[in-house]
Amino acid sequence: MNLKIVNLTLTICIILTILVAYNLRDFSFRIVPLTICWFSMVYFPHCLAHYVVGRIFGVEFSHYALSSSMLSKSGIPILSRIFSAKVFLTLRIKKRSGKKSMFAMFLSGPIASMLSPLSIVYIASTYDPTSAKFLAILTVLNIVFSGYFSYKNGCIRKAINSL
Repeated sequence: MNLKIVNLTLTICIILTILVAYNLRDFSFRIVPLTICWFSMVYFPHCLAHYVVGRIFGVEFSHYALSSSMLSKSGIPILSRIFSAKVFLTLRIKKRSGKKSMFAMFLSGPIASMLSPLSIVYIASTYDPTSAKFLAILTVLNIVFSGYFSYKNGCIRKAINSL
């Protein structure tokens, strides 16, 4: 898949997610759409962060592909099956850069996936403290889960191996 088209699509999805979250203020049952927005902020910024940080540090990419998540190797029966679906964007590297550059590029995706949902927590906190608390707990769980399993099998492992 074309880099420019996918990057533009990811950027638009992130902007739309934030706009939707802001506009849920008048929605009566907002926890479901806020949770969808929260998951969107886990998914959409991940590859875009890899791309932006990689380009800053001289990594060249050829294209995007759909593949299964590295977290499919987590060994958790239901989650491994979900993560094995080929719906996860993967950047294909055309030209690697130095070890520190590759480390930063690999690490940027999980950091974005762990911290970007905080934007939805903040937005929700401006009009729905109960939903914001739920999403904050979800964020902490995501950080623990992603940190551990990404270290075992995902991008954090790739970052460490790149050094």
